[in-house]
Amino acid sequence: MKKLSIILTAFVILLAACAPKPAPTAEPVSPQTLTHIDLGVGFVPNIQFAPFYVAQAKGFYAAEGLDVSLEHGFENDFVALTAQGERQFAIASGDQVILARSQGLPVVYVMKWYEKYPVGVAALADSGIKTPTDLNGRTVGIPGRFGASFVAWKGLVYAAGVDETSINLQEIGFTQAEALNQGTVDAAVVYLANEPVQLAAEGKSVNVIQVSDYLNLVSNGIVTNEKLIAENPELVAKMVRASLKGVQYTIDHPDEAFELSRQFIPDMTDADAPTQKKVLAASIALWKSERFGVSDPQAWAASVAFMHESGLIDTDMNPDKMFTNRFVVGE
Repeated sequence: MKKLSIILTAFVILLAACAPKPAPTAEPVSPQTLTHIDLGVGFVPNIQFAPFYVAQAKGFYAAEGLDVSLEHGFENDFVALTAQGERQFAIASGDQVILARSQGLPVVYVMKWYEKYPVGVAALADSGIKTPTDLNGRTVGIPGRFGASFVAWKGLVYAAGVDETSINLQEIGFTQAEALNQGTVDAAVVYLANEPVQLAAEGKSVNVIQVSDYLNLVSNGIVTNEKLIAENPELVAKMVRASLKGVQYTIDHPDEAFELSRQFIPDMTDADAPTQKKVLAASIALWKSERFGVSDPQAWAASVAFMHESGLIDTDMNPDKMFTNRFVVGE
């Protein structure tokens, strides 16, 4: 495949248009003095995006003079709108930034959020599947040949040296847990903080192959555009600082973060809460880093090289303009 459109990264899902609440110790900020920000995010509210809820509820955005609205929609739309200056910021994965830059869109990744790429391959333990080579001759389910799942799959077989033609890859939509339970597939491409947690909550023993153990792909973070960086770098710095505080606070205070986030997730019931707490814990494990927010140039180089060699982009590209660490606290 020579071209791949910028597509929805399904695990990026957040609540739209939630007004921030001031932190108890923060000085009140008049709404008239706040700069409105539209942060383009994913499709529906989800606990995996607690840092942004926390940054609102604890007043981290307001303390920086920002009035942040989280807007629902498709990632490809938000990346394009951000590139055009119709939105100031969006949440996007590194592979989506690479795809956008390959199409001439001037988006720039300004804050790393996930330390590890949150996609892998899961199989029930009794399948005997523990490593990529165990997938030979097996049937693997995938939501579709698009998005983070497809990029991760291509990255896994690329890095592990697996012969992809020896595997029966089936498109099953977002029914991975059900397909594994019913035995219609031997393994499935999953989000690490989602389907494996659900299956474990059902009492199933699951083996998980993490793509990040084989290839250091750049995962989700905050992106903006070249023009905003040039014309209003302080606004970018404020957005990054407040968002990083949300990430750090969520990691340090997971129980409080969970309760704060529930007000932003109207569909979460009390019956859902125990499993969703485990989803948050699994997500936190993917965020933890010794250098919060800082992009690794080698990870960008590796991601670009893989995507070029796998045919996901047409030409090899210099990743230097795709990201910057200048706005990360301490850099």
